[in-house]
Amino acid sequence: MRGRGTNPAIFDLIFPGPTKKILLRGVAVVSLASITLINSRAWSLPAQIILDFLYLGPVTLAAMNSLMEGLVTAMAAGCLRLFVNPLIFSTSGTKDYVNFIVVTSFYLLDPVIVEFLRRLIWQRQQLQHHLYITTTALLEALQLRDRYTGQHSRQVAGYARRIAAGLGLSLNYQDSLYLAGLLHDVGKIGIDDGCLNKPGRLTAEEWQTIRRHPRLSYRIIKEVTSQEEIIARAVLYHHERFDGRGYPEGLRGEAIPLEARILSVADCFDAMTTDRVYRPALSVDEAIRELKRCAGSQFDPRVVEVFCRLLTEREGIPEANEATGE
Repeated sequence: MRGRGTNPAIFDLIFPGPTKKILLRGVAVVSLASITLINSRAWSLPAQIILDFLYLGPVTLAAMNSLMEGLVTAMAAGCLRLFVNPLIFSTSGTKDYVNFIVVTSFYLLDPVIVEFLRRLIWQRQQLQHHLYITTTALLEALQLRDRYTGQHSRQVAGYARRIAAGLGLSLNYQDSLYLAGLLHDVGKIGIDDGCLNKPGRLTAEEWQTIRRHPRLSYRIIKEVTSQEEIIARAVLYHHERFDGRGYPEGLRGEAIPLEARILSVADCFDAMTTDRVYRPALSVDEAIRELKRCAGSQFDPRVVEVFCRLLTEREGIPEANEATGE
């Protein structure tokens, strides 16, 4: 789970490994010495103000390693700033020492802020980790109930994430959509098998029963991912239609959350290209033609355009074994 839900570069910077810790420590010492050398020759007030800010650099680098290193470096920066600069000895007075205390307090605050951010990111990583564990357990339970739905969910998750990447959405958004794909049909646990696997046409009553599954999925997901609004919205509205004739609320156009519009295309494509009890699978080309035919009525045209381009170019669309490899 290292870096899941967070930019990997940021994660590696906030939680450096042993080699990077040594590197950060070395850069902090060198930069502290360099700034101090310049500080010893700073005879103008503007130069001194600039150096005051520059000292925050080595303090922050040291704080990346640990709170203690950051605080020690902050104290060192404060003392070096006071006793090395020639202005202090020529114009020292009460106000200079007050200034020293104020500026040094900012230096000391910097490592505390870095540590606070570190803890926030770590907490988010743990929440994401537990979310993935819970998602896997729910998906396994769903697959025990209905093997097709379990495999379908993995495929949809892979498609949805690649569409999000094709639209240029963030890594966090892509991961959330992947989870939404895994969980979008979890509400079918509460639907009777006779409705789910009926080979013929559904009655009006059976159809109403099937239409309950987005809300059932949403209720389950909200208990697990109360802070993951992208996942919850995608699951609740993935059967809405762009022309407003979908369910559960009949939303139209861009009133439907983008994540739900993406999930809808991914869901329908996989449904069309797999065998069902009531019809054989369509080919990829046939499914692409159907997506384009329904763009603007059932689906968001922009999402369809991006997905069809990915399918046509065979770029980034995972095969079944890739979609299950998370």
